[in-house]
Amino acid sequence: MKEENVDGEEETEIPTTTKVGGTTIVKEQNGGGSTISLCACRICQTAKSKEALISPCYCKGTLGKVHLSCLERWLNMCGRQHCEICRYQFQAKRKKRYGICQAIRIWLRHPAHRMLMKSDLIVACILTTVTMGLCSVSIFGLKYFVEEGQKIGVPSVYTKGVLIMFLAVILIGYITTLYLMAKDHVIPWYRWWSRCLVIKIIVSTTRISDEELIRVKPESSNRKSTLVPPKQTVTIATPPIQP
Repeated sequence: MKEENVDGEEETEIPTTTKVGGTTIVKEQNGGGSTISLCACRICQTAKSKEALISPCYCKGTLGKVHLSCLERWLNMCGRQHCEICRYQFQAKRKKRYGICQAIRIWLRHPAHRMLMKSDLIVACILTTVTMGLCSVSIFGLKYFVEEGQKIGVPSVYTKGVLIMFLAVILIGYITTLYLMAKDHVIPWYRWWSRCLVIKIIVSTTRISDEELIRVKPESSNRKSTLVPPKQTVTIATPPIQP
């Protein structure tokens, strides 16, 4: 398709796009008037890109052409490791971006997380002091409580049993409170840490798009073809997720 300029002298060729099976195909005309069809990535719908198109799954035709970076981004967003159309299981290796100590430091640098941690530490210190005081009074005053109970006719066994139950309730409440406070910090941190990944996707070189191979012209027709390894490993690092 051609478009005339304002002066009506020159014409500009405009590429046309068509939809085939849910995938965009861009058609351009070269100087001789012939039409060249370029397959677009089914995820980003971009045809003119420096990144090569690959066919990592069993989808046929233009529906199977994707960019490796788009595929990696899609896998991280949807949380799957297979194609939703052909159910092909992608060969991918996942590795944590941060170590445990480094992830904890990054998490605590956030102002909201740091403020919540400080407030919970203050509450934990107060709760620990109160619990230790009650336990100390109950243990060291056991003899006094037994003697006072005997004066009013209460057996010492009952007095000791009541004090032991009282101490058990205090300790169970103290441990439960600390557990819930720690859980509020650990679970969000672990979810964030588990999403910070470095993904290694193994793609077969035989699945590289034919369109990219056509674009590259050999320097010499007599040049011998080089051997290509059957598989290559491409490392894609996911961007850091803000805690």
